[in-house]
Amino acid sequence: MSKTTSLFSLLLLSILALTQLAVHSVPEHAPSLEITNETKVWKVMTSLGKVNVNVLDKDRPSSKTKGEQLVTRGYTSSFKGNKTALTSKKLFCVACHTTEKEHPNANNTSPQSRLEYGDSMSIPFLPGAPFYGLINRVAFFTNDYQNIFAHKNRLALQVGHRDIRKAIQACNTLYAKGRTLDAWEIESIVAYLWTLELKIGDLNIPDNIIQVAEEAIKTNKDNARAVNLMRRYYKEVYPASLVLPLPVEERNLISPVLNNFSNGKKVYKQSCLHCHAGKRYSNFKLDRAQKTFKFLKKHFDLPTRYSIYDAVRYSPGSKGNKNNIPHYTEQRMSNKQLQDLRFYITQKAKLGAEADNYYKHF
Repeated sequence: MSKTTSLFSLLLLSILALTQLAVHSVPEHAPSLEITNETKVWKVMTSLGKVNVNVLDKDRPSSKTKGEQLVTRGYTSSFKGNKTALTSKKLFCVACHTTEKEHPNANNTSPQSRLEYGDSMSIPFLPGAPFYGLINRVAFFTNDYQNIFAHKNRLALQVGHRDIRKAIQACNTLYAKGRTLDAWEIESIVAYLWTLELKIGDLNIPDNIIQVAEEAIKTNKDNARAVNLMRRYYKEVYPASLVLPLPVEERNLISPVLNNFSNGKKVYKQSCLHCHAGKRYSNFKLDRAQKTFKFLKKHFDLPTRYSIYDAVRYSPGSKGNKNNIPHYTEQRMSNKQLQDLRFYITQKAKLGAEADNYYKHF
């Protein structure tokens, strides 16, 4: 080998060594993420290192369209083209759960704020937690729910508390009194729920918190702090407190000063009629006839299935009305709203259609 060739080879090896050194000297950065109102909440959280517990199982067949049909009408077609049996003979998911945002701020669980917004947008006021944002939750049945059921029913809720698929199964079999869902049906419902996941714009997150999250993602530092800051602005577990019906002696404490006729009217329209108008989801029919209001008024303080207090507060499996649909928790309908409903029914029973005119400007 000539002297020139040797020098060339040495120079080439030196260049290669420097190139390798340069490659390994470049600091590694986590991919940055520009967070906008359209950015999915799970995208941000997983970028910060949070584990997504509700990820879709790609090994199972699923269809978000079929999932939506199961949720909204109670049946769909199988992947072989056959019509499925109804998920329940009476109660489908939308009987108790909305699929729309119940409030511009998805973190707002105030029953009064949701009622007012829902009435303005024709969104029903329902007992079940909203499906919008459900895929962002990590637990599904509070201790109140788990403790009110006995034996096998309690176990079904306990195992479903941290498992979205078992939660769906428990809800359909226990609350809706429906059939056992097939694995592909549950996976399809999960696929549909992913179309209802939260976006950053659904939450009122201050810009400085967004900047903290973006910086943590970029530098891969202080991720846990950023996760905890973000979690303050949406519900990973929907609050649900089960309360007993108001004592009888407190129920008749109503007056135009204490109660709001218009508010009670909204509750009746957005809640009661959603299920009972034309026996849509119930065998008990309700309408706006004065005769109907007189009937409801007669049963206010009686321990019967027709008492609005028992109907709202008791749930399946309880010692109250074991055949009732899932009841309203304290967060889904307040006692104040229930008293407004009583005031509305009382005045409609007394004055009929004239009540609406009389209280129009109250």
